[in-house]
Amino acid sequence: MNSGIPDGKFAPYMLIFYTIQSNALCFVFFSILAVKNLIDIKTNGIKGSTSVFPHLKGAVTMTISMTFIIYHFVLVPLYTSHDANYRVLNWQNILVHYFVPIMTVLDWLLFDKKQNFRWFDPMLWITVPISYFVFLIVRAKIGGIIAIVQSKYPYFFVDVDILGWLNVLKYAGVFILGFLVLGYVIYLVDKISLENIRFDFVKPTSYYSNTYKA
Repeated sequence: MNSGIPDGKFAPYMLIFYTIQSNALCFVFFSILAVKNLIDIKTNGIKGSTSVFPHLKGAVTMTISMTFIIYHFVLVPLYTSHDANYRVLNWQNILVHYFVPIMTVLDWLLFDKKQNFRWFDPMLWITVPISYFVFLIVRAKIGGIIAIVQSKYPYFFVDVDILGWLNVLKYAGVFILGFLVLGYVIYLVDKISLENIRFDFVKPTSYYSNTYKA
């Protein structure tokens, strides 16, 4: 729906956007997971759990979660302030900015084995947004104007031509810090294993019951 193919005109420039790349990452990861799941069902039966690259799953969850956060809290207010007719809730936006992020987070919360991440994993996960930032800078140097935004940069906060390197690096630093914070939120939630949380509603035996117990 975002590729332009349904409208009869392929739009490869859409692959430049973080939203599309993060959704593509989810597509590849869950495709591999689906194949592994089928193999596990065949070899081990229908009961049990399936996992592939469990540490990478944290990176995928962080990456797609930020797609929702940046779009909903940064880009939507920006777009709607400049264009009153901007459609936040069309199918393209719902699928890539809301449905996939929410389903990915729920998949991790509900089905993944917890207490699996290492303390330094979030520092490894931020290589994903850092790599994307490098990609944007290199693409702008060797590529042309992106038609939909009329700029060599897909987002205003990485537009070196307008903001200059210092401001772009400031924006990049803030976003990388945001990714790191989000990564450690995921890490901390991962440490909270629901299996270890017990609620004892049975009242303890009273002193007199213990004293006079036969």
